[in-house]
Amino acid sequence: MDMVITPGASAPNHGARPFDPSSWLMAYVGLGGGYTVTGTSCCLHFPNSLTQTEQSALAAHQLPLLADPAKREAVRAYLTARSPKEVLSC
Repeated sequence: MDMVITPGASAPNHGARPFDPSSWLMAYVGLGGGYTVTGTSCCLHFPNSLTQTEQSALAAHQLPLLADPAKREAVRAYLTARSPKEVLSC
C-alpha cells in the first residue's frame, strides 16, 4: 500500500495510541526544539542555528498540536505541572 503525504494535510489518526504529551515533548526536544515556561504559559521554540531540514522536521512534529487544541492544552498542562514553582516567603 502506498502512502501519499500531502503538505498541509493531517496524518491519519486511527486512535491506536492516546496522545502522550511527555513522549511528544521528548521527541520535540530530540529534534532540537526547546520550551520556556512562565507561570501557566509555555512557548515552544528552536534555535536559529538549525538547518532547514531540521526546522522542517520540527514543523512537521508540531502539526498535531496546531490541529488539535486539546493536544496543545495537554502539552501546556504537562509542562506547567512539572516546572518548578516560585515559592514566596510569608
